[in-house]
Amino acid sequence: MSNNSYTPKDISSLLGVIDTYKRWVNYRDRDERVYEFYHPSEWGKCLRYQQYKHYAYLKLIDVSYTEYNSQILRLFDKGHNMHNRWVSYFDECNILRGRWECSNKSCFLFNEDGTLINNINKEKIVDIIKIGKTRIFGEKNPHGVFKPKQCICGCQEFKYQEVPVELEDINMKGHADVIIDCSRLLSGQFKGVRSIYNSDFLPTNGRCVVGDMKTIGSRAWQYQIEKKGPHKHYIIQLICYIHILDCDYGVLMYENKDTSELAWFKVEKNQEWWSIIKWQAKAMHNMVKNRKLPPPRPDKKDCYECKNCDFRTICHNSKIWKDPQFHEKRNAFYQQII
Repeated sequence: MSNNSYTPKDISSLLGVIDTYKRWVNYRDRDERVYEFYHPSEWGKCLRYQQYKHYAYLKLIDVSYTEYNSQILRLFDKGHNMHNRWVSYFDECNILRGRWECSNKSCFLFNEDGTLINNINKEKIVDIIKIGKTRIFGEKNPHGVFKPKQCICGCQEFKYQEVPVELEDINMKGHADVIIDCSRLLSGQFKGVRSIYNSDFLPTNGRCVVGDMKTIGSRAWQYQIEKKGPHKHYIIQLICYIHILDCDYGVLMYENKDTSELAWFKVEKNQEWWSIIKWQAKAMHNMVKNRKLPPPRPDKKDCYECKNCDFRTICHNSKIWKDPQFHEKRNAFYQQII
């Protein structure tokens, strides 16, 4: 009888290659995300953590990053896969707005009228193709544009780029997963199958919806989605997107990574919360010159957020945790969006 718990050394070593590769990629790209700006995607979490990241990026403090195991990193990849899959769904329905990058690496060998550049030497041609810079459509529109039928160079293949979410006044910058606009959805477009949507309720005629996608496991699905609804920090993230992009509303798109079950939630504009968010961001920006920090969002050091924080050691040694007015300061800073 074979022992199913035993993994031969040659197979174990093959698995080890992928394990090592995933951890190496995470190490290689650890500083890829720029924290010169504040990120909407992290705004509903501990803002002390975000300020620490900002200071680390500015080289004001040192940080030792947590090394994730490859299983966690592969779970992250499932989220990326879900994102790419849903982008293709929206694109094929012709309801996706965004920035669209031409896939032709020789794109800039063509003039703006579509004609080839004259009198260009071989070295210049090689340089243009090697650099691979191409035209991007939708950069001047805050909601992006529908995918073009064809680039100036004649290419009909495009790569989707997320729409930037930027507000310089509060030093905030990020990217929205998708902008949905159903204005080009045609009557009878899906002929041959039963239609289960009502066009009267779809965003059209200049109305746009910003969407953000999340994957979630079955246990969290049962504990959070079925019992509590969407996560509050994701709602806060989407409120940032809605107000900065001036969209009609937002949609939180959850997919159960085990069953592909869906749960989508509408998020409305919330002027009260948005005012608090802007006040927090300006307050944190003003703290930089004196290297001050907002209070922690968690009220206990042993919470889940603290356990996975790269700055837990330096934070837990700070005086704020022993401040007799800790809870008052915490509640005053986070207010209704604690």
